[in-house]
Amino acid sequence: MEPQERKETGDDFKKQILDLHSMLEIGKTLNAASLSLKNVLDIVILTCYGHFHSQDAVILLSTEEGEKIYFSGEAEKKKIFVELTGALESFLGEKERVIFIEEMKEQEGIVKAYRLFMELGFTLIIPLRFKDRINGLLCLTKKEEAFGDEYTEDEKRYMVIIAGFASVAIENARLYEMATLDRKTKLYNHGFFANRLTQEIERAERYKTDLTLMIIDLDHFKNVNDKYGHMVGDEVLIAVSKSIKKQVRGFDVPARFGGEEFTVILPETDTQSAQIVAQRLRNAIKALVFTTPEGTFSIAASIGIAGFIHESTMTDNILIANADRALYHAKEHGRDCIVLHSDVSDPTTSDSVES
Repeated sequence: MEPQERKETGDDFKKQILDLHSMLEIGKTLNAASLSLKNVLDIVILTCYGHFHSQDAVILLSTEEGEKIYFSGEAEKKKIFVELTGALESFLGEKERVIFIEEMKEQEGIVKAYRLFMELGFTLIIPLRFKDRINGLLCLTKKEEAFGDEYTEDEKRYMVIIAGFASVAIENARLYEMATLDRKTKLYNHGFFANRLTQEIERAERYKTDLTLMIIDLDHFKNVNDKYGHMVGDEVLIAVSKSIKKQVRGFDVPARFGGEEFTVILPETDTQSAQIVAQRLRNAIKALVFTTPEGTFSIAASIGIAGFIHESTMTDNILIANADRALYHAKEHGRDCIVLHSDVSDPTTSDSVES
């Protein structure tokens, strides 16, 4: 072997080792227990941009509606739905592999999917297979012009490796969300909230930082269910939950406390700053308008706020009780308002007030 050939071969081996090392690091990151589904999808998409130099990449996740399974996702803010028919499932096969869109052109029963993929500019897809089923499709457009016209054989092999990591990570993230999120509102559930509040109290004590808890209760929500029905009531809960998520920071912890009550844990936030957040939340909820055959309506919320007190025997249960006491005071004094626990002069509780 000539010296130049030997050098080129050595360079190729080095590149393959570096690429495999990169794949393993990506795999470790993807399978971190704390990753949310969004984080998993973002990492895979960024890998396609950075490692394969794809112009665009989209992940379509499997979702069930009725008795049918669809692959759904979003490209350029356009919703995509592809039904997993028997013909498409058969075409995708039983193994993870790179499938060029042109392979679909003459296949019976999948013309509709082929046309959609072509319209979106996809060049190839890789099924994301978990055990005996496909839980998603990784769809790539062609490469950036500066990096060549075609994907290399090495790149296609690495795509399959990434797809394997992604399929497991997606399943893990979905299971984690099922265990920690309220199914209806997609906010954190009560169990996650309780555990997280304990952790945040320990953290506040350790680092001597502020911590505030707010409890939000929808005023006269029972009337909504009685007048418009529980389906409309569910729509209200979902819309309110989305508003809450929009108004809080990424490291705040919004949760469904139960029924029409919500909580938000605000780390590193004093009660005065929490009041500003609460006012924003109250205004956002009040601005929601719901339209039904019986007419339109809006809804208001009462909010109780309590801060963690350092150098005290305060526990998670005491902090919750304080926020709840402030909320009760708001319900007793007109509703549609915000009350700080420190402003409640009488700490005694009374009988519950109708929501």
